[in-house]
Amino acid sequence: MNSYLYLKIDGLNINRFLLKCNKNNINIIKIKYISYKSIIILIKKDDYKKLNKIRGIYKTKIINKKGNVLLKEKVIEYKVFLLSCIIGLLLLILLSNIIFDIEIITNNNLLSKKIRNELKEYGIDIYCFKKNYKQIDKIKRNIKNKFKNNIEWIEINNIGTKVIVNIVERKVENKIVDNEIYSIVSTKNSIVKNIIVEQGESKVQREQYVKKGDVLITSDLVLNEEIKDRVSAQGKIYGETWYKVRIEYPLNYSEIKYTNNTRKIPFIKLGNNYYELFKYGSFDRKKIFSNKDNLNIFEIGFEEIKEKIIINRKYSLKDAKSVAIKEATNIINQKLKKGEYIISQNTLNFYDNGSKIIVDEFFSVYEEIGEKKVIETGEEYGTTNNRESIQ
Repeated sequence: MNSYLYLKIDGLNINRFLLKCNKNNINIIKIKYISYKSIIILIKKDDYKKLNKIRGIYKTKIINKKGNVLLKEKVIEYKVFLLSCIIGLLLLILLSNIIFDIEIITNNNLLSKKIRNELKEYGIDIYCFKKNYKQIDKIKRNIKNKFKNNIEWIEINNIGTKVIVNIVERKVENKIVDNEIYSIVSTKNSIVKNIIVEQGESKVQREQYVKKGDVLITSDLVLNEEIKDRVSAQGKIYGETWYKVRIEYPLNYSEIKYTNNTRKIPFIKLGNNYYELFKYGSFDRKKIFSNKDNLNIFEIGFEEIKEKIIINRKYSLKDAKSVAIKEATNIINQKLKKGEYIISQNTLNFYDNGSKIIVDEFFSVYEEIGEKKVIETGEEYGTTNNRESIQ
């Protein structure tokens, strides 16, 4: 960046002065006439010495500066402030990487004390430098392996100058003795496809249509048309069930997705110009600390940036329909458990209203349809499905 000076020239016969400048190869970039004996000109700083040699009786005065010379003067003028800001920034960077507090989140005070001592062994303690992601990941694995009988899950996060440790204890499950008597009833209208009876007796057959609340496996044990005993029914009944899913999907799709890539970086602002010490792409920014001078010319501080991905798509009707059907299929799949699946699917309705499409998708699904129902004490042995139906 070059340095320039705005000069005011006063004297008689200004045009003669301009001819002298031209003769001595002084480049006048801009000129503004104030009166017949006064002008303002813009020249390079390097030409100022030559101009002083030929000015003679003409009066010259520097009224403004531009470029490097102005920046240098500003730096000199604010050197104490700039120096204090740089020192403050370095001190802030140093302090922001030191641990001032550790919080261990667990209800087990004894386990909390053990984990705190273990963290000290790995250098995670008050007034120590924070560990990076790879170091923390290794420490978590080591602690979990050492306390595998006590810890189900551990997470260590650096939040500012504080370390937060979340611990989920490993619980020893106590087997609960269930003395209730159950029958298994249908949760929905369905066609029975598979019957697995572990205890009790089946009341249905394959390919039989059942309604919600019908008894599928009874607790009654019958011999020669006589009820001999009652046990808690156990087993699984799978059937063909039906779903209708409506999806509305835009033809012009726009979405902002945020990644897990977040950073804290320093910045400098001089006047209206914003300077980042490190250049990054698509990030949302949020100031977390800044320091300004009294004139609001210079600002320095820290900001938190979070990476974002902007997705813009324009779909044809065919592509939008395909995406909508896929989304409807995902909705059904999320409801299904292991061993359950979609038998078939068909599009019932498909239309668009200009800005979006609407799809009605029909699904036939193979899934478990039974659930346990408690047989109340004193309830009579049931001989029909209606007696044990769920309302």
